[in-house]
Amino acid sequence: MGNKEEIVDEIELARKHLEEDVHKKEIEAEEKLDEILSKGKMEFCSRCGKKIDSRMDWGGKCLHEGCENLICRECWDSEKRFCRKHIDDYVKREKKRAEARPSRIKRLTLSYMDFLRDRFEKFECMDWTPDGPIEKPVFKVKSKSYGKFRIVVYRKGWVRKEPKLELLVIPNEGNIERLISDFMEAERGIHSIIIFTGDTASIRPETKEFVEKFSDKRVSLFMEDLETNKTYFNPKERMTEKYSSWIDPSKVPMKFRDILAEIAESMSGRKIISAKKFSGEFGVDKKTGMRILGECKFLEGIKGTDSFILKE
Repeated sequence: MGNKEEIVDEIELARKHLEEDVHKKEIEAEEKLDEILSKGKMEFCSRCGKKIDSRMDWGGKCLHEGCENLICRECWDSEKRFCRKHIDDYVKREKKRAEARPSRIKRLTLSYMDFLRDRFEKFECMDWTPDGPIEKPVFKVKSKSYGKFRIVVYRKGWVRKEPKLELLVIPNEGNIERLISDFMEAERGIHSIIIFTGDTASIRPETKEFVEKFSDKRVSLFMEDLETNKTYFNPKERMTEKYSSWIDPSKVPMKFRDILAEIAESMSGRKIISAKKFSGEFGVDKKTGMRILGECKFLEGIKGTDSFILKE
């Protein structure tokens, strides 16, 4: 997956170089403008062709390496920073980058799929759903295919396995809003964790906003920027936030017992968790919290209270 800090440093360095280049072009434009004005000459914008005869109407020089053509302020402020001679080269270069992006997303996503499978094997998979703990959880990778990757977590019974939770990895190569809408129309009967994957350039601001505002008790939705290892989700969805420890490569996966131990209070050398505290942490009502805690084999209820002792 690469070192997160090194990747962030590279991005910051590239951004700094770009800012320095733009600033340099603006200074060079000022110098050339001084030369033009000193000779009493008049020039035209090399991008839009508009006649320019005022110093304040110039924005900068064409960003193509070695080009001396001036760009007017209106074009420059509209991000049109290449002259007509070099804009085609810039467009072709960006088109090649865009065409290469799907293959890059595929490579990153395949690596992330391997990471998730290894994580489930190492930590013995998730063991809870929004409805409560999963007794004797086991998992199976139902599909290893790119674009259809799917892991299902089951409750292991005497005769058969009962599906309780599914995790899907989908590359960010389409309209996420439409994909989620189509997905929600089908009644699946189990909680779904959906992870869209992409690189930084493929994640549009409106897509990020959609993911960070998404709220539905049937689905925990994530967007994983595999270029920077940044995980996006709705932090107000408490259950989704708890699942992020499995989705985010920078976090350590937590089992249900670990989560409860983390929010429990220590009293007389024992860890105590109340239904009120649990309900607030997981975003459920107190009655549901009491039921879920009562189903945990590693908890012992304290008679006459809404609290439970975490067994050693």
